[in-house]
Amino acid sequence: SVSWVKGETVVKETARIAVL
Repeated sequence: SVSWVKGETVVKETARIAVL
């Protein structure tokens, strides 16, 4: 399963949006 990969991506995207 690659669910953790998707979860990490969500976290990174959220952090990026938060920075913006």
